[in-house]
Amino acid sequence: MRIEELGIPGVLAVARGFEDDANCAADVNGMPVLRMVVVPGYIWGRQPRDAKKPLAEASFDELVGALLRPLSVEEMKPDQKEGKSESIEVIAESYESAFEDFNQLFLNNRWGDGLPLVPPTPERVKWMLSGTTRSPDEIIGKVAPGKGIATVEKIAINAVMAGARPEYLPVVIGAMEGLTDEDFDVLHMQASTGNFTLAIILTGPIGKEINMNSGIGYLGHGWRANSTIGRAVRLCLLNFGHVWPGVNDMANVGRPSPNTFYTFAENADLSPWTPYHTDRGFAPEDSCVTVSTVGGYGGFGVHHLTGRTVQEILNDLVQGIGQKRSIFAAFRRGTANPYAHWSKHVITLYPQAAVELNDMGLTRERLVDYLYDRTSVPFEEFGPDEVSGLRERIAGSIEGRMLFADMIPPDRLPVFQEALNPGGKIPVLITPKDIHVVVAGTGSGVPGSVVWFSYIKAVYKWTSHQVRAIHGATLTKSGR
Repeated sequence: MRIEELGIPGVLAVARGFEDDANCAADVNGMPVLRMVVVPGYIWGRQPRDAKKPLAEASFDELVGALLRPLSVEEMKPDQKEGKSESIEVIAESYESAFEDFNQLFLNNRWGDGLPLVPPTPERVKWMLSGTTRSPDEIIGKVAPGKGIATVEKIAINAVMAGARPEYLPVVIGAMEGLTDEDFDVLHMQASTGNFTLAIILTGPIGKEINMNSGIGYLGHGWRANSTIGRAVRLCLLNFGHVWPGVNDMANVGRPSPNTFYTFAENADLSPWTPYHTDRGFAPEDSCVTVSTVGGYGGFGVHHLTGRTVQEILNDLVQGIGQKRSIFAAFRRGTANPYAHWSKHVITLYPQAAVELNDMGLTRERLVDYLYDRTSVPFEEFGPDEVSGLRERIAGSIEGRMLFADMIPPDRLPVFQEALNPGGKIPVLITPKDIHVVVAGTGSGVPGSVVWFSYIKAVYKWTSHQVRAIHGATLTKSGR
């Protein structure tokens, strides 16, 4: 589209199965009529075994024809869609039938997640808005890829449909503030073929006030706050981002916990440390919500380190994070390779493990520094391919023409430039702030698990992790 705006004709070559995805992206960005050529046989960069010509050559005539074909009337003057709000009335012979018709209507229009929805009647939305002092018309932000505008009232509508209570609304709004931050890469999480998902973590006193689970079963069912806050965010991302599986949400097998994400609270009562959000500059008495893209099924997944001593846990974490040094040798400028991207880690320690670490003198800050230092690689142990890869990455970061997942931010470049010398230590993470430690789970007497969410960093923006203070609450003492 940028090329077309310069007066240069363009045609999109797209893999089969991504036609709807391409058309959705074009429509959202103001080019509803898109010329494209479907490239046959493309499977993640590999040609089929019986192919006798490169894919580009096989599609050459079709690509040339699409470039030279004169513009149609529709292409010269495409219809531009205008968004509008409207009330919907569902009438049936009984309330039961109306409820069923309402749910089917919303599912047919891709406004629901497949589970039964609570009808967002004006009275119900007004009730939901009673949970905040913020104006219903306040704009929170735009959600990729559909660029729908999230307002407080529209968030409240989705919270109603999710089955949430008004006292949860400030948390949902805070989560949406993080997800719509201009530096947060919600596009990758919403649209990519990868099956990663979201962690939504509540820290501070509001968690206890709304009865959010932070103990045993904190990633499970049975807790209204956990389930409906996560579901409200899911519905907001669906309805503001205008995504749908197989159309423009291309997660190949879907996403873990797709209706509620991983939504839980920090166990502040049993933690030896101040709340997680204090590491991000907030006061201990604040209530905050953190949103973070985390791994899905398979390689970037959830790791359970159960029944280990704290030293064994430390060793496992060092080994796991340290394996990310493969990003240096795997890096090639101009190649989108997930195994060459920077990573981040959200580590949820069960309380007993946190207490034992604290007794060893490892505060949260010292634990993060320990992991960052222990996983850094001495220059003398760096192989030629690793040195070459890092030098190429540094050069590309200075030029600035790379995916964000591969770049080193300007303020961190000196760290890597200085480390790439005898006596230096090269970090496998951009910064210690890419290690996030939260306390959640059971106390003493019940076996605990360390749940370790690891994931590559953001691809299209600088970050896939945001912390937001909750404010505007009316029904809780916290978050006002």
